[in-house]
Amino acid sequence: SAWRVTKTAGLVLRMTSYPPPPDFYKLYGQDAEPPQPPPPVKGSYTAFGAEHVTDFVEPPFEQSLMYRRDGPGVDLREELISLNKELLERFIALTHDVIATPSSYERRVEEITLLLNNMHHLLNAIRPSQAYATLEHVLSEQLRQKKERLAALRDAKDTAGVVLGKIPAELRGAVGEATKRAEQATKGTAPMVK
Repeated sequence: SAWRVTKTAGLVLRMTSYPPPPDFYKLYGQDAEPPQPPPPVKGSYTAFGAEHVTDFVEPPFEQSLMYRRDGPGVDLREELISLNKELLERFIALTHDVIATPSSYERRVEEITLLLNNMHHLLNAIRPSQAYATLEHVLSEQLRQKKERLAALRDAKDTAGVVLGKIPAELRGAVGEATKRAEQATKGTAPMVK
């Protein structure tokens, strides 16, 4: 049977291999209307200790000209690489601080958070050019495939032209041979071929 009896400290407990489901399963019966999902959050909310706003607003980075999208001569890729290196250095410093003085980790966590926010902002700034590069790659691949297929189609056309070019000569030869046999057969010099 599915029931098991266990004795623990003089108590007899009955346990099943497959316990019954929690009570809220009754909300999803065939006759019952399932509960509606909660409405989307509007305004601001707190997640993992950080305040978030649902309205999209590009984060301001006026303090640093380095992160301006339209700045002249700014290589976002190089900036991301340098931020990534700095993030690793700060993470190593954080692990050192946690080992040496566990109570002083908060400053390092704030620095890492700021670096991650900056990286996130730079990645969002790169997205349009990334989409453009992806589209360019897809279109160039489609063009290459179409050129290959067109070349294969032209090769097949040329092969078919050569084969079809031989047919009239062979057909003329066969017709000429048949007329000779027919003339010889009518003169009686050669028998008709069956």
